Amino acid sequence: MKAAKIQPDLEPFPNCPALDGCHCVTNSLAKIFHHAGHPLSEEMLLGLGAGMGFIYWQMKMGAGAYIFIGGRANNKNFYQDLGARTGVRIGEVTTSSAPKAEAALLRELARKEPVMLGGDMGFLPWFHFPDEYHFGGQAFVVCGYDGGCTVLASDMDPRMAGVKKGFYAPVTLELLAKARSSPYKPFPPRNLRLEFDFARFRTPESKEITASIAQTVDALLHPPIKNFGVMGLSHTSSQLLKWPAIFKDKELRMNLFNLYVFIEIGGTGGGCFRPMYARFLEQGAKIAGKPALASAAEIFHQSGGKFTEIAMLFKEAETMKGVEEKVRFASRLFGEIADLEEKACLLLEKAI
Repeated sequence: MKAAKIQPDLEPFPNCPALDGCHCVTNSLAKIFHHAGHPLSEEMLLGLGAGMGFIYWQMKMGAGAYIFIGGRANNKNFYQDLGARTGVRIGEVTTSSAPKAEAALLRELARKEPVMLGGDMGFLPWFHFPDEYHFGGQAFVVCGYDGGCTVLASDMDPRMAGVKKGFYAPVTLELLAKARSSPYKPFPPRNLRLEFDFARFRTPESKEITASIAQTVDALLHPPIKNFGVMGLSHTSSQLLKWPAIFKDKELRMNLFNLYVFIEIGGTGGGCFRPMYARFLEQGAKIAGKPALASAAEIFHQSGGKFTEIAMLFKEAETMKGVEEKVRFASRLFGEIADLEEKACLLLEKAI
């Protein structure tokens, strides 16, 4: 991770670099851990929180259907598990009151402390989406304040895939409040602010590495329903073949384009979080002294490559020809990914 150049006139607080990174949550956490004097890589943060997985989910959106395919997991307990494995207390504070949320934020900023927040991309000025687009699950850090009506945020370039360039951006308190209190579903941010206590921080060792891997492997191999984990990958392979029959052309192309977004550029580090998790396993192999973790990492790199191959099939989904042929090919790739990840998980199960 590298620090980015300051773009606006507002100055960041000391020791608050805008780090290059992959995923909004882990990138924001990396900045907070860095400022606290306990830097951990994004990959380590993702892995320790058992944050890599798979989900296929179909939702009703107006008159049509919206398919969500994601590579994150453990969203409900991610911060709790990460905190338990690093000794850091991480609290999620939400409120329905925008004035109360702003007052709490300004108290933190008065101490020149960076603050990790949640907000709706549709209202954050460094994103450039259509007016009707909203996603309230974005995480970012506020790390500067001029004492007036503007704060300094740090995030990553949303137009990039893989490792994204970190940058600073000014945002007015008025627009920030709008983003933080957005009511739009499915992920209204509810003025989310995270609190951290590093008093009992400890450097993760073999025990924490293996416990987090065991949690990830269990979720992938033994999901509660067929939409998740390795079963979810196989389910996606079969469901994808049905898309041309159940969706009208415009809706089909939108959902196929979303595959590109969700897999490659939507803050996954490219390849649906698999290269990130592979790098965690490589780092973990050295800490835990278990070479088999690095062997499993090679398989997740292969899996990530196939995910990227799927994504690139549909980068031009709006205008591309040969839709059904590409859908069939993507279906086969999802099946191959399921086989690879089952193999990797069984290897990890044996190693730990």
